[in-house]
Amino acid sequence: MTRVEYIFKGEGKEGIAADVYYRKRESTEAFPIALYFHGGNFTVGSKELLSRSYVQKLLDLGFVVVSANYRLCPTISVFDGPVTDALDAYKWTQSTLPGLLQNEAGMYVDGSKIVVLGHSAGGLLALLTASSPDPPRAILDLFGMKYLRDASFHTPSAAFAKLPPFEKAFLDQIHEQVPPPNSGPSPMTAKGPDFSNFRVAWMFNLVKEGKLFSTVVADGDYDRVDPATLFAKKGKGFPPTYFIHGTADTLVDSKLSRRAHDELQANRIDTKLVLVEGASHGFDAKAQPGDETFAIVEKGFEFLKAHL
Repeated sequence: MTRVEYIFKGEGKEGIAADVYYRKRESTEAFPIALYFHGGNFTVGSKELLSRSYVQKLLDLGFVVVSANYRLCPTISVFDGPVTDALDAYKWTQSTLPGLLQNEAGMYVDGSKIVVLGHSAGGLLALLTASSPDPPRAILDLFGMKYLRDASFHTPSAAFAKLPPFEKAFLDQIHEQVPPPNSGPSPMTAKGPDFSNFRVAWMFNLVKEGKLFSTVVADGDYDRVDPATLFAKKGKGFPPTYFIHGTADTLVDSKLSRRAHDELQANRIDTKLVLVEGASHGFDAKAQPGDETFAIVEKGFEFLKAHL
């Protein structure tokens, strides 16, 4: 496996990077592409969150794999940062990456054969690529956000009710990060969230208060960053979509994936919903080949492959 980092947008310290993974093989067929967006409530996380076991499986299925960063809130809004950068990453992956890999690695890559996947906030970004003039062949949404006006996103979280208070000066450090960073700490560690990091603490504190989305959307225009608006707008033109969601998810209610699946199904879109009983948000974080959780996600990868 070869890994190469490219800057797909901007330059210098403000350049936004994507990791490209590939495995050379003898073939007359051009490689398809799988583009991944990480989660983290639009405020934490990075391209490094794509697990190597998932990369390996996607490579086994014949994909070139791309994992992209994007600028993080709140010193930029969801629309101006994550959404705009994700759509630019999609456009770059389609139009620029094939030429780079042909020139630098002698590989033929088909930019028209692209699928997109993402976890949580990255699932929302993956779904929004359906708005592109040349939408992806298929989408895999792992407990992604949609229907952003739903009360569950704007209600104090019982799951985080016992989160200790933080000093305002500590949390306010996040507002000093101008220009906004395009990568951040992981939302979780092996021992849970790292609340010594002001960015992680700020994010979970707003989840606790039920104010995260109103803060990061910033202008109140939920519709332009909500993939659910595309379900009806695109109608039968929405890409085939595979949803995976845990029924015990306290950050993104699984009812939203059920609703999305039902809406796409009513539009006669090829869609599948897998509800994982008792699974929480990020339940696949430690998935490894051979275990039950990995097998669940693997079926989603195979759905992507089947729709090329």
